[in-house]
Amino acid sequence: MKKEPNLHKIDRIMRGIIGLGCIYIGFIDTSLITNRVVAILMGVFGIVNLWAFATHRCPVYTAAGFSTVVKPSRPLED
Repeated sequence: MKKEPNLHKIDRIMRGIIGLGCIYIGFIDTSLITNRVVAILMGVFGIVNLWAFATHRCPVYTAAGFSTVVKPSRPLED
C-alpha cells in the first residue's frame, strides 16, 4: 500500500530549514542551550523534521488526518 504525501512543497522546505537549524543548535553548537536534555530534544525534533522532509509525510498530520497538499480540482460536469 503506497501512502500519499501530506506535505506541500513550501511546508517541506520550511521543515528542511527548521530541521537543519534544530540539529545545529541541539548537537553541533551546544553553547547556545546549556541544558543538555533540552539540547538533545531540540536535535531529535530536527531529525524528525528532516525525516518528514525526505519522506513527504508528517506523522502528526497523518494521525490528525490533515494534509497541506493541494489537490487538483475537477472541472464541473454538465
